[in-house]
Amino acid sequence: MSYQPDPDALPLLGQIPGKLATAAPLPTQQFELKPKFLARLQTGEIYMDSELQLDTDGWPGGASGDGTHQDDTSWNYAGGNSPINANEVPYYVLPGGGWDAQHNVFLGDYAAIIYKTKLAFAVFADRGKSYRIGEGSIQLLRQLGFNRINPDGKVDNTGTPPGVITIIFPGSGQKKIYPNQAALLADLNAKAKSLFDQLCNTPPAPLVA
Repeated sequence: MSYQPDPDALPLLGQIPGKLATAAPLPTQQFELKPKFLARLQTGEIYMDSELQLDTDGWPGGASGDGTHQDDTSWNYAGGNSPINANEVPYYVLPGGGWDAQHNVFLGDYAAIIYKTKLAFAVFADRGKSYRIGEGSIQLLRQLGFNRINPDGKVDNTGTPPGVITIIFPGSGQKKIYPNQAALLADLNAKAKSLFDQLCNTPPAPLVA
């Protein structure tokens, strides 16, 4: 396997790089900006190395500087009329058109996101264009070291450089709907960290000759 994660990220990844040799590659031909690596680990997690484009959906101020901004998000809080605020919640975006269902990922599922020495946990809260993979909310990019809100409050609609590692835990959100943002963030930070720590600390299965 020729793919190797960014060396700066290796201390955070623990045992995960050893599991990449047996990962099953996933198709990338439909995407305009193809990931450097996209595969499913033997234990079911989806591993991607890509850029992250910016998503401002759900943030009331997002229309200022983002021409594709939407007031709503694909996933809402209980009641169905409260979007997830991109400026306050670290969320990731997957392609529309059924990509998530095809890969057994559900709105509300958790992910660990790494850029060099920074680690963030995020929730699947929005769907984007079917030809685009690798997007994250304002707050997710901020936690990775990229502040995209200018001093005047307008959006700098710029993504990240390549090399962002996204590890999705399919089914981890259990299709749960949260009453509010505080409940979501508390659950995300506790459960996503536990899943990531387990993946990092479990040795890879031995290669079968």
